[in-house]
Amino acid sequence: MTDISVFPVLIFEIPSLMKLFHYLATASLFLAVSIANSPAAAATAVDPASEATCRHLARDGVEIDNLAYWRDALAACEAYLQAEPSSIDARYFWLASKFNLQQFEPALAGFEELAAHGHAPSMDYLAKASAYGLGRERDFKAALAWLRKAREANDPRSADYLGEMYMLGWGVAQDFVMARSYFELADRLGYIPAKRSLAWMYLDGIGVPVDAERGFGLLSAAAQQGHERATTDITFLYTKGIGTEKNASRAVAMLDDLVRKGSADGMRTLARYYLRDGDKTQRKTALDLLEKAVALGDGNAMRTLADVYVAGRETKRDFAKAESLLDQAIAQDILAAYRSKALLLLKMPDPRYDQAMYWMKEAASRGNARAMADVGAMYEQGKGVPVDESEARIWYGKSAELGDSSGARRFGQSLYMGMGGPRDVENGVKWLEKSAAAGETDAMRVLAYGYEKGGGLPKDVVKAFEWFQKAAEAGDTNAFLEVADRSYDGSGTTADAQKSFVWYLKAAENGSAKAQYCVGLLYERGEGTAQDSREAVHWFKAAAENGFIDAFAELGEMYANDANLPRDDGKSIDYLEKGAAAGNVTAMILLGIKYEDGDGVARDYAKAIEWYEAAANKNSADAMYRLGTLYRGADGNLKDFGKALEWLTKAGAHGNAKAQYSLGDIYEYGQGVPIDRSKALSWFMMAAFKQYPEAMNAVGYYYQNGIGTKEDQTIARNWYQKAADAGSAAGALNLGWYYENGKDQDQAIAFQYYKKSAELNSAGGMFSLGRFYDDGLGIAVNRQEAIKWYLRAMDTGYNRAAYRLAYAYDATFSSDNAAENILLAMRQGDRQIADELKAFSSFTRTALKRSLSRRGLYDGPLDDEIDQPLKSALRDYAMTYGG
Repeated sequence: MTDISVFPVLIFEIPSLMKLFHYLATASLFLAVSIANSPAAAATAVDPASEATCRHLARDGVEIDNLAYWRDALAACEAYLQAEPSSIDARYFWLASKFNLQQFEPALAGFEELAAHGHAPSMDYLAKASAYGLGRERDFKAALAWLRKAREANDPRSADYLGEMYMLGWGVAQDFVMARSYFELADRLGYIPAKRSLAWMYLDGIGVPVDAERGFGLLSAAAQQGHERATTDITFLYTKGIGTEKNASRAVAMLDDLVRKGSADGMRTLARYYLRDGDKTQRKTALDLLEKAVALGDGNAMRTLADVYVAGRETKRDFAKAESLLDQAIAQDILAAYRSKALLLLKMPDPRYDQAMYWMKEAASRGNARAMADVGAMYEQGKGVPVDESEARIWYGKSAELGDSSGARRFGQSLYMGMGGPRDVENGVKWLEKSAAAGETDAMRVLAYGYEKGGGLPKDVVKAFEWFQKAAEAGDTNAFLEVADRSYDGSGTTADAQKSFVWYLKAAENGSAKAQYCVGLLYERGEGTAQDSREAVHWFKAAAENGFIDAFAELGEMYANDANLPRDDGKSIDYLEKGAAAGNVTAMILLGIKYEDGDGVARDYAKAIEWYEAAANKNSADAMYRLGTLYRGADGNLKDFGKALEWLTKAGAHGNAKAQYSLGDIYEYGQGVPIDRSKALSWFMMAAFKQYPEAMNAVGYYYQNGIGTKEDQTIARNWYQKAADAGSAAGALNLGWYYENGKDQDQAIAFQYYKKSAELNSAGGMFSLGRFYDDGLGIAVNRQEAIKWYLRAMDTGYNRAAYRLAYAYDATFSSDNAAENILLAMRQGDRQIADELKAFSSFTRTALKRSLSRRGLYDGPLDDEIDQPLKSALRDYAMTYGG
């Protein structure tokens, strides 16, 4: 808890022995003290009920901020004072009630009269007024003087107040040891709020190691002694599981009990819990509770309700109502209201930075540690003041020292990054870890980034992921996305698309546009969840509406090409145009492709060029590459090797590997430029170093054959290897050839690379694999496998496989198939097969005659002789079908 109320608004009932001491020490006051400001009434008999009510409501040590309470206290104390006009207690409690109703002038005048006669509790009020500027100018020196006089009288509350002065460094050097000593003294003297002051030192780690269990124990003791604010503090700890097991239901039950008793503190605290963690009905209840507390005049409830109006989630945003409520709360000197007023001014449509800084500094000057961090942030960002990182660091340090988790995070970050002063990684990490331990998820993410990038911290992606995970599990919506990203790609953890989907969905449901886009992608691809195109469209639309413009391109693609959706070219174009209008380069390129290919629109090269150029003007190397490719491959007047070279060179200069490879082709074949194999190799090398598989293969080919460079078979083999490993079918094929025919011959290795090439859909690889099975090279002879791969090679466009197929079929006694492939081989250009008929079985020669006979080219005997009629028929076949 960072917004500690520095001086409790109410005062503690003096223990009976202490009260006797005061009665004896001030006996003469009954005659000396003026009662000019007391109610004009004749002395009457004491009303025991009024006296008891007054003493209970206006007792020292009560921290209650609602005006209705103090009006009741004032009424009871007036009755008590009327009955005993010379009673110091009656007068003191009456003045205390006035003070807490902001009637400062008469209250302070009365306190001064009592203090002049040694009344220590009155001195405490005078100290509070001087410290906070209530009814007079702020004066720490005067406040300390009054507190020290009160301490001389052994007043317990003054010890607690002195502890606050030392903790905040008001009028004295900041000293947390002295602060704790005074709090402990006040606690020993029976001043209940001192337990709360001590508790928050241990909870926030102010001058001591964090000890949440001890803090919880101190608050529990204060609550058992009737301290209401300690009770609400405990409920907060229960909801968070700090210092005790998490038990939200117990917290709610405790708050419900306070609400039934009419406690404005209970109403406000329960409302804040419902607003943070409740359902829709409970959030509505929260507003009702706040309205009731405000009606009681509770300043803290006014501040909370103002925050609700500023946020505009549970009710319509209303800055005017918020400001009015905050002004009322500030009039009651509600510490948090000063900061809320500053935040209101910052969040207005036209932010008032100067005024915001004024109010933020007011809050900070009253000991609000979170406001100190905010002042630092305003200096860092230059809001209301010139940018001053050094001043920002000072404010962050003040906030951190007072236990504020946000201040600790900012201070730690400034030390870690060297912002506003020398870099101090060790202390920066210390403060960041302290902030993270307090639940500050921003600090967890800063640590995560530090471990991930290794800037000052040892690079450790596993630790980075652990910090992201902690932040996500603590509810940080930004961390949801970080965990999702790393769960998807396996950075610091095992890649898990299903886990990634869960975290993306959480972030998406919390409004993250990027996460909505990613959820759409996963639904579209069926990764981590069942494939669902309609869900994908839903999330892409949500992302697009939230300004994530990449989603327009995905929608355009899905309406055109998703097999699970009805094709709708109109919607496709519409979404792509919206994305392009929003500046999405992908949408521009997709529109260019549509107009270039005539996909869903009439083909229009001019529009294609227009969209490609729009994307190219945004430095899209892909668009530049497509422009170059369009000009290079177009028909008729549009073909322009000069423009092709211009755009491909630009794309290549931007690192586009496909463009670099194309430029190698252009210089190799002399398209619009003189043939220059050296330049070709240079461009191929650029693309190869970018891991472009076909470029690696080209480099290998150039070195193997000494083109544009000195021949080097070893370098060639290495580049073929890289190409094959990167998935190049041609690279695998050439590597197979190298091991079959090169200087490092190994038929078994050659077989493996031909197989890889074939599996990568290379027709040449399929043919070579069939040949190895056919001839038993690097593998046992297997004619059926050979036939399978020859046929696949032919289906893939390899036109010289029939020659081998004819022999393979002949060897497997499939004479009809062998005969047909003899004829096919002739058509494919392997006419020499007609001179090799003796190599075939008699069954195949007979089948060949039957096949020619069916075609009307042979009318001789259907035997296995290689006679003249057969030779003539084959000549006629060759003349008829070419080859």
